[in-house]
Amino acid sequence: MKIAVVENDNWQTSSIFEPGSITTYEDGEEWKVMNRFENKVCNAKGMAAVRIAAADTIKQLDDVKVIVASEIPGIASGIFQAAGFDIFIVENSVLDVLDSVKKEMLEAIEKRQKEPAKFDIMQFLEPGVNKGDFSLNMEKILSKNPELTSKKILIPYLKIGEFNRLDVICSHTPKWFVTDLGALGFEYETVNESLNKRTVRIVRVQTF
Repeated sequence: MKIAVVENDNWQTSSIFEPGSITTYEDGEEWKVMNRFENKVCNAKGMAAVRIAAADTIKQLDDVKVIVASEIPGIASGIFQAAGFDIFIVENSVLDVLDSVKKEMLEAIEKRQKEPAKFDIMQFLEPGVNKGDFSLNMEKILSKNPELTSKKILIPYLKIGEFNRLDVICSHTPKWFVTDLGALGFEYETVNESLNKRTVRIVRVQTF
């Protein structure tokens, strides 16, 4: 893991708007200095100059995406965040900071790995000929998201109901279509069928 630290001459974290250096540390048996350069953001006057200085700093940091300082306010913080940095604001000695930030980063990574990724149906919807008509391939979605079911995939989207007609390409008609679609205000029909493949069309129930 590589961590960049905004530090002063006393080996303490400092503000990015205070004179000092920006040092990259890499962990191993102990933390090693990989790169160190002058913090030029502190000399920037005005928003445009801060943007340029921060962008130049990001280039010098190369593949590092974690930065620690006692303060990275305003526009400088926004530039680092936009570049994909994890920012830690800590006032402490550099050696004490490195281990604690590493621990926090590893805990965050472990937490993200345990949390199921949020499913976005929009990336699988294919527009039809008419406005508001869409289709999706259920088998394709399930092959990429084996932890999901057709119910988990479709019901959140049906509750929003931002379509006129939805063609679901599947190997079989899900049983819950019979029991649940009507309660949600929809009806369905099979419009195309072949060996192990059918297209089931979902439309809103017409009220007169």
